[in-house]
Amino acid sequence: MEKLFHFAVHFLFGNGTMSGEPVPLIFLNCSSIFIFGKDEKYAACPIENGTDPCYLLREVHRAKEFRTYFLAILPIILSVIACLLNIGYLIAQLKCFSQEKTSFKKRQVFLISRSLSIILANFLFYVVVIVWKANGFMYTSAMIFILIGGINFLSVTGTYIGLTILLYTAIAHQFWYMTKLTLTHCWLIIGLIWILSTASSVCIGLWGATLFYPESAPISCSFEKCQQPLAIIIVVGLSICYGTVIGLYIAMMARLHRLVRKSSLVQSRSKSNSMTAMKRLGLNMITFAVGSVPILVVCIVALANLRELSSLGEGCKSPCKTFLHSSLFVEVEILASVAAIVWIIAMIIDPVINILADKKLRGLFSKQITRVSQRLRRASTKSTISTDDQ
Repeated sequence: MEKLFHFAVHFLFGNGTMSGEPVPLIFLNCSSIFIFGKDEKYAACPIENGTDPCYLLREVHRAKEFRTYFLAILPIILSVIACLLNIGYLIAQLKCFSQEKTSFKKRQVFLISRSLSIILANFLFYVVVIVWKANGFMYTSAMIFILIGGINFLSVTGTYIGLTILLYTAIAHQFWYMTKLTLTHCWLIIGLIWILSTASSVCIGLWGATLFYPESAPISCSFEKCQQPLAIIIVVGLSICYGTVIGLYIAMMARLHRLVRKSSLVQSRSKSNSMTAMKRLGLNMITFAVGSVPILVVCIVALANLRELSSLGEGCKSPCKTFLHSSLFVEVEILASVAAIVWIIAMIIDPVINILADKKLRGLFSKQITRVSQRLRRASTKSTISTDDQ
């Protein structure tokens, strides 16, 4: 199995082969890590005095390993899991939606929107990988990557805010929730969230990609007048979105906690609903925090090192540029890998937590699993009988 995995990696991403040719003089001290057929192109690169060529070669290999395993293979595997989970979760939601009363459907539409956003982000992630492998990581692929991340983050953040306010309104202002707030209002709010998320993400993608590829970008964006202010605006905007959601969760949970304490024994049903709403809010807050805090940290680190990172986009792409700036490429690969992996893990956690927190969805999934297992048993029994007959 291990040999098969290594073969797949070598087939997809390539690998050098050992040869009887002599190692270039510049790499004699690190001949053990030199890859014939791959590393010869770095021998003629102009290295500054005092710079260790072996260190640069190790960093080049580290960057390629991170790119292969942590920016391609692992995210793709996690993305497949996230996509399958969210498709199953969406199907279960649609079944519940057709059976629910109108008051319960108001919450379901926000969850359906969130699932659609995650599934769309997964499919677009595959587009990024295809573009990247076809043309290399350049302005276009960086723009698509930022665009996808922006749409997913902003649309999911919007649905978290909407769902938080909706849950609170259903408990604290039940009459207004039942009579004034209609399902049409919820669909209009979701439509507005998607329009604003897409418009904002297009702007962030077009200008955000210039941070790393300023010379190949169709839009002129200098570091002092455009790149740095834009990066600060993006990080501050993400921080405000994150702070708003967490602040709303804490405020709503505090208000619901006070409502639970005031409720009497006669209002046991209302108290039970409040406790359920508090549980859902708490779980949603954990999911949002898991997916958002690490990405926010990555953005802050990237902002702190923006001057150095933006230099990678200057000039034409060449083997010598990769070799001489290999340590910076390692940093970029680590930041991108962490952001991608955490982002996809949050997509996996979201449907799992919502299924566990919803009694109807748990029952629906358990029934589906039972049916699938029964069908598999019947199929295996039939194949066994037919084999015996032969």
